[in-house]
Amino acid sequence: MKKKSRAVFLDRDGTINKMVFNTDHGILDSPLSSGQLELLSGASRALSLLKKGGFLLVLISNQPGVAKGKMKMGDFLEIDRRLDFLLSKSGTRFDAKFYCLHHPDAKVKSLRRRCLCRKPKPGLILRAARELGINLAESYMVGDGITDIQAGLSAGCKTVFIGNFKPELWNYLKGGKKPDIIAKSLLEAARSII
Repeated sequence: MKKKSRAVFLDRDGTINKMVFNTDHGILDSPLSSGQLELLSGASRALSLLKKGGFLLVLISNQPGVAKGKMKMGDFLEIDRRLDFLLSKSGTRFDAKFYCLHHPDAKVKSLRRRCLCRKPKPGLILRAARELGINLAESYMVGDGITDIQAGLSAGCKTVFIGNFKPELWNYLKGGKKPDIIAKSLLEAARSII
């Protein structure tokens, strides 16, 4: 029987690339055009370290921009291509990418649903594990949001929170469980994982 792979599942916005300030709503949001996508400092290096450390790199991301009518599918695909292009400059690439395009309050009717793939549900992680032969217990879910950590915990992964984690946020996690690693950046997280 073939040994299962180890993977690092990664959120996209706020983990790999910078968030964009939306002036209309006064919030930080996902990029809505390819020109807005900019990698966070050290992100390429971090992914390269993880790849060299023997991990599959799997993107796991909620992307409801099309569903909410904020962008067209073509814009989403252009953003995805730009991400690949920016990472390719350093010789890094994802082994697979899994996106949830749904939202329960979507303006686009075909994408309006309560699905099992939208984080905090673990659907995308579980699908990736089945399709890629991943050992979840030896893998990590890395993200900058509580939903990323919740999805990782539900899937049986180790978890890594990127950012300034406040202890009161633990109450929102399964059983108040703290992430396995708390890091200020993806590069710091990668070094801790390795």
